[in-house]
Amino acid sequence: IRHEGNVMTVSGTTSRISLVACTLWLATIPAHAVDLNSQDLIPAPAGTDAILAYFTYATRDSFTPTGGDEIKQGTGLDSFVSIFRYVHYMDVGGFTVAPQVLMPYGRLFNGSLGGARLDSASGLGDPILAAPVWLVNNPSTTFALVPYLYVPAGSYDAGRTLNVGENRWKFDLQLGGVQQLGNGFATQLSADAMWYGDNDDATGIGTGRLKQDNTYQFQGWVSWTPPADTTWTVSAGYAKLWGGKQQIDGVENGQATRSDQVRLELSKFITPTVQVQGLLQRDINVDGGFKEDLHTTLRVMKLF
Repeated sequence: IRHEGNVMTVSGTTSRISLVACTLWLATIPAHAVDLNSQDLIPAPAGTDAILAYFTYATRDSFTPTGGDEIKQGTGLDSFVSIFRYVHYMDVGGFTVAPQVLMPYGRLFNGSLGGARLDSASGLGDPILAAPVWLVNNPSTTFALVPYLYVPAGSYDAGRTLNVGENRWKFDLQLGGVQQLGNGFATQLSADAMWYGDNDDATGIGTGRLKQDNTYQFQGWVSWTPPADTTWTVSAGYAKLWGGKQQIDGVENGQATRSDQVRLELSKFITPTVQVQGLLQRDINVDGGFKEDLHTTLRVMKLF
């Protein structure tokens, strides 16, 4: 982190908080890689359409710069995000393909870093285009290749410390699948890598080029659907991210995408075509960003 003046000493280390505050921009959906729910890699039959709505609230009360000490006093950030998602499942050359679009809208509020207040922000996030292709799709095993493209069309103002858009292109490539284990148990494993374009308007004074190293993620889920009532599914998961170090004009700014996270999910089909799902997440380790103490998501899905 580099800045002249406004230098704060925390636990014997020098944390130049003002530059972090000036260059801190957070996407309202995960900025690091693509999070999956526990059964996302099980496709619906070709010809099915799905509409999904996500409502997410997250709270954070500490920030750890890369390789530095945790900044907790006078630090926090809350967010509320809604996402509309449309998916169409189709058959292409014998493979199930699901082109889709995700449209996020979010609000960031109650932001502070080491006692320095951060601007609130709200508006449209960057739209996401995706088209998973299932290379293997049978009742016991699935395996999919999933590309995601983030389009820099969200709300962004270089003069603000927080933004819901990122002012840059991103591309994520994900591989993963589901294996049925018997007696209602299943596991879903996935790995992905995200590439980032540059943000040429990255700091509060409207100058500076932000570059970011690739982010890598592993996600694992174990799910159980009771054979006596297959409308319910309970799942536990873990995710690990690494990489994603950021630089402003070649100088590291203390932010990256390094974290470990645990998850718990419960879902139910309340009708044959409507599912309601609840998700709890918590970061257990972060290096290079805010730590999520609580992350809750309500998802409603309609198939037709």
